[in-house]
Formats: sequence, structure tokens, C-alpha cells
Amino acid sequence: MNVTNPDMIRAVTSAWDGDRDANGRPLVSEDILERMKLVTTEEAWGTCKRSGYAFQFVGNWMNLHPDRVIVGRAVTCRWVPRRPDVHDSIDKQGEEDNRVGFQNSWVIDELEQGDLIVVDLFGKIYNGTFAGDNLATAIKSRSSTGMVIDGGIRDTQRILQMDDFNAFVRGVDPSAILDVSMPEINGITRIGEATCVPGDVVLGTSSGVIFIPPHLALEVVERSEAIRLKDEFGQLRIREGVYTPGEVDREFSEAMDKDFEEWKADRLK
Repeated sequence: MNVTNPDMIRAVTSAWDGDRDANGRPLVSEDILERMKLVTTEEAWGTCKRSGYAFQFVGNWMNLHPDRVIVGRAVTCRWVPRRPDVHDSIDKQGEEDNRVGFQNSWVIDELEQGDLIVVDLFGKIYNGTFAGDNLATAIKSRSSTGMVIDGGIRDTQRILQMDDFNAFVRGVDPSAILDVSMPEINGITRIGEATCVPGDVVLGTSSGVIFIPPHLALEVVERSEAIRLKDEFGQLRIREGVYTPGEVDREFSEAMDKDFEEWKADRLK
């Protein structure tokens, strides 16, 4: 089992020049993660798309709490259908590494505060339930965010009762996880039609899940904040009768831009 490959992570995320953990995973700051909670999926997608990252969004989830937004740094794991020789080799490596429990608990042990677990379970639901209420509690305790599982969960009624936590899953089933193996933690992972890299900022909203490359995270939040400020100004001027909706809902005129800049300078004092 390849737990992590620091050289690979550093090479793939070479555009990131900030802090990293011991395994080379980018550590986007808590400030940016907090600001990211107000970003819409479309705003984040727009910045990613303009920068050449066209395959970062995944929709059509079962979202346990559509009203809750989750944000965190991606910790990934990849699963495959069980093959005895592969599975035995992974278990042997786990024993040598003093890992405890079934393989799904091993990746949870990697989580830190602000992380968000991303699980490629190839859409499996029956016998593909990555977590029940006990492991969901462990994920919440270690990360305080949520979970994105391209597979299933069990004990859903109890998970639904957990405060300040959310899960994006493909389905639910009372069965336990079975006949699968986890050959990789913190590798490059495919979720649906998107690619997730360890350290990506995961933004889960009522629209779906988007994986934001760490070097774009600041640009995403700053663009979102600029859009919100401009929308606030435009809606204020509409209510005041200064501009019509048609004037606001297009590129501003030179006079409107001047008005906006003056208003913004006063607003941000």
C-alpha cells in the first residue's frame, strides 16, 4: 500500500508556494478555508475553468444536508474490488505500520483539523459503505468538516443527527463494507469526472462538490468577495432608483465604475 508519495505530491502541486505537511501536501490557510465557505460553486468553477482546470466539479450527489457547506483540504484514498493477493499484501503492510482496524479506518487516522476526506469507492453502495456512525464520528472529531464518498454509508439516521457535519455520498445501505481493498492513501484520485489531488480545497455546496487546486484558492475567494461587493452595490443602487436593473446586470459604464469605486472605498474604510 502506497500511503503517500511526497515527491509526487510536491511535483504535481509545484505551483503552490505555501506551507506543506510532512508528506508534502499543500496546507491552504485556515483564513482562506473560512472565507471559502461563502463562495458559490459557480464562482469557484469560473476561476478554475479560466485557469485551465476544466474537470474539477462533480454533481448528482446524495447530500445529507443541502443547507450545509463543507470546506477542507483533501485527504484522498482509492479503493478497488478485492483481489486476494493485493488485499493480503495491503493487510501485511498495515501490520508492519502498526495500523489498527479495517483499511477504511487507516485513512481516517491520517486526518487533521481542517482536512476533508475524499473516498474513491468507484460508486459502490451495497457492501460499499465506507463509514457508519462510529467512523463518521471519528472523521468529525479529527477534521471537523465532513466527507465526500464516491460510494455508500450506513447508520444514516444517526449520521443525520450529527451537528456541524455533512456527507456527500452515492447512496446508503445497511450492509457493511466488503470485498474491497485500499491500495492508496493520498494519491491522485478520480471522483466521477473530476480529478482530486491531496491538498486541494474541497468545497461542497447544495450544487455539488468542486476540488480547487491550492494555488488557486486565494484567487477564488478574492474573486468571490469582489463579486459579492459589486452585487451589493448594484442592488443598493437599484433600490435607490439610481440605476435600472438592465444597467446593473451588464458591464458597468465608466460612470458606474467610478461610482462603484468611490462607494467601495467608503464601504471598506
